[in-house]
Amino acid sequence: MGRRCRSDHCDGGCPMSALDIEIADRIALVTLNRPDALNAINHEMTTELVERVVPLGEGGDVRAVVVRGAGRAFCAGADVGDASGVVADGAVEAVSAAEQVAGHARTQRALEAFATMPVVKVAQVHGHCVGAGFVLAAMCELRIVSEDARFSIPELDFGIPFSMGGLPLVARYLGMTRTADLVLTGRRMGAKEAREGGFVTSVVPREELAAAVLEVAGKVAARPAFLVRETVARLEEAGRELLDGQRSDLSSLVLATLDTESRAVMDEYAQRLLKLPVKRR
Repeated sequence: MGRRCRSDHCDGGCPMSALDIEIADRIALVTLNRPDALNAINHEMTTELVERVVPLGEGGDVRAVVVRGAGRAFCAGADVGDASGVVADGAVEAVSAAEQVAGHARTQRALEAFATMPVVKVAQVHGHCVGAGFVLAAMCELRIVSEDARFSIPELDFGIPFSMGGLPLVARYLGMTRTADLVLTGRRMGAKEAREGGFVTSVVPREELAAAVLEVAGKVAARPAFLVRETVARLEEAGRELLDGQRSDLSSLVLATLDTESRAVMDEYAQRLLKLPVKRR
C-alpha cells in the first residue's frame, strides 16, 4: 500500500513484529500480526502499540488509522499464555496475582493511549473479535466488519472479570441488557446482530471488506486535519466518563486472583489449553 513504518525498534519491514504498519495517503494500516495465535494481544503487541502506533497521531501526517488482523481472525483477545505462566518441569507455572494484574494494567494503558489518539480509528473486523479485541474495536470511532465477524466476551469462562473498561464501553453501543447477556453467558454475537445493536458501522461481504474500509478511511483522510482532530476530541470527551471507569477494573481483577473459585477456573482453563497440570508458586 505504501511505505512501511520506521522506528528505532524496526528496520522498516518489521517481518517479525507483532504489528505491521503501512502508511500511504494519510492512512495508516495497522495489522495485528500474530496469525498463528489469532492475533491475541501479548506484551510485545501492547509495547508496539504504544511505541509505534500512538505516535502516528502526532503531526497531522496521518488522519486515519485502520486496525485489522492477519489470517483468520481480527483478534482473539488477550494472550492467555501471558497470564498462564511458563512451562517448567512438565507443568504450567502460574504467574502470581501481582504479575497478572501488572499485565492487565499494561494492556489497559496501551488501549487507553490508542483510544485517545487524535485521529479517526477504523476497525476492520473479520472472523473472531474476542475479549480485549472486542475492547480494541470498541475504542475505534468506526467499525466495518465482514459477514463472518463473530463477537464474544468469554472472560468469565477464564475466571476473570471483563475488564479494561470493556463493560461501560460496550454497553455504550449495545445497551446494558445485551451487554449483560454477552458477558454473563459468553455467547457469540454475529455481524448482523452487532449491526442491529448499533455496535458496527456496516457489514459487507468478506471479499469486499478491505475496499470498503479504504473507501471510508480515504474520505476521512481527505478532511481538513483540524476538523478531524476536533471531531475526534469531542467524541472522546463524550465518552471520557466511560473510559475513566476503566480504573476500577483493576480492583475487580485483584479480587478475582484472590478468590479460590475464580482461581480454580483460571487453572482449569490454562490446563485445558496447554494440556499440562498447573503449579502454583
